[in-house]
Amino acid sequence: MAPRDANWIDGLRGVASFMVVAGHLCTAFVPWLHAPADDPKTAPHLFQLPFFRLCVGGRSAVALFFLITGYVNSIGPIGKSRSGNHDAAFTGIGRSALARSGRLVLPTMVATVFSWFLANTNAYHMTKHVDSTWIRQGWHRQEPTLWSAFTSLVRAEIETWTIGWDDYDGTQWTLHLFLEGSMLVYMIMMATVLVKPKARFIIFGVLYFYFWQLGEGLAVGALKGLNIIVGMTVAELHNHYKDSATTILPAPIPALLIVVGMFMAGFPQDNPQNAHWSHTMAHAMRSMTGKDTDIRRYWDHLGAATVLVGIFFSRNARRVLTSPVFNFLGKVSFPVYLLHNSLIKSVLTWMIYLPSAMNPPRNEKGEQMDLKRGSTMHMLIAIAVFYYILYRMASLWIQYIDPICAKIVNAAVKWATADTPTHGPNGHPIRNGSIEKTVLPA
Repeated sequence: MAPRDANWIDGLRGVASFMVVAGHLCTAFVPWLHAPADDPKTAPHLFQLPFFRLCVGGRSAVALFFLITGYVNSIGPIGKSRSGNHDAAFTGIGRSALARSGRLVLPTMVATVFSWFLANTNAYHMTKHVDSTWIRQGWHRQEPTLWSAFTSLVRAEIETWTIGWDDYDGTQWTLHLFLEGSMLVYMIMMATVLVKPKARFIIFGVLYFYFWQLGEGLAVGALKGLNIIVGMTVAELHNHYKDSATTILPAPIPALLIVVGMFMAGFPQDNPQNAHWSHTMAHAMRSMTGKDTDIRRYWDHLGAATVLVGIFFSRNARRVLTSPVFNFLGKVSFPVYLLHNSLIKSVLTWMIYLPSAMNPPRNEKGEQMDLKRGSTMHMLIAIAVFYYILYRMASLWIQYIDPICAKIVNAAVKWATADTPTHGPNGHPIRNGSIEKTVLPA
């Protein structure tokens, strides 16, 4: 795979992580922007309008992460399957499945320890008193004893991967779904390595309709299953078209797909009935899905998937996503995701609410009221500083934490697979997961 083709998906991942952070900032400070208008009779604000609302919405970004998971984890096995190198495909899937857990779990554990340290050094104390409901819900007390602190840490580390909730960082609720999604990719690839591409397209289609009608909660419906399958389908298209993918469609069509996808991805998180355009979308989706399904996740999926397909066929979109800025955003996307909530509850909260905390507002009875945020300019400066600190820390994470985690995971996989047979059933040596035929000297 050419370097540019490898990088555009990383750039898209960087955009998704930036959108997640922006969405959480919106939820914290301007949650009313999640609706398309304040009420059906009120004109919308600029960032409540289609397209503009993507700047402050992060739900479709989560769908992008699952699409990228399906794409990245299947592109190699599909390529080996198409070339007939089935032994290499099976070996690659086996090793990737072993390594994937460590690549997700170890960095997440480190991020939880970071948040645990902040909580138990009372860095989250101010979050209990702020006027932002979302930040206040992320408050965690300073444990009274060292023993209770360590037991709460162990419980948080375990529950992140069992019940999907981390008391020290609620934004990690998606990570066990990403792990499940990766394993879903490997399971599907194990079952389809031996089939021809046309048959695999049919299988993907059947699985897509299965997940569409499932519509049962977050884990198995539109959030995970549909996005994983579309990501794998795009990986199949990549291996089919190779470098000619960006010349298949006339230039306006990929651009139109991206625009339509962005519109669909802007379906509001709250109160779609407050605007005609979102009310129409809600009515249409309810007619196509099962009872009591979360139609927001379906629009998130359709929007993100359409954007991904448009980018896949667009040379210009790929060129933008392979620029140095987007390459950097992609490189630090995972630590940005892991660190942003802890920094919002500490550094950003301090910057925004410190003036009020120095002179806490009180009611007529002398009881302390919620801390008040600073002026709009004060908040904008604080958010700009927060973003700098976040991406600087994420860059340091990539430089120091990631290599340590990678060494641990690689050593564990190497140890676990040390006794893997070095020869296939026909006696030919296996090298790099493939059977290499021995050529006898003349």
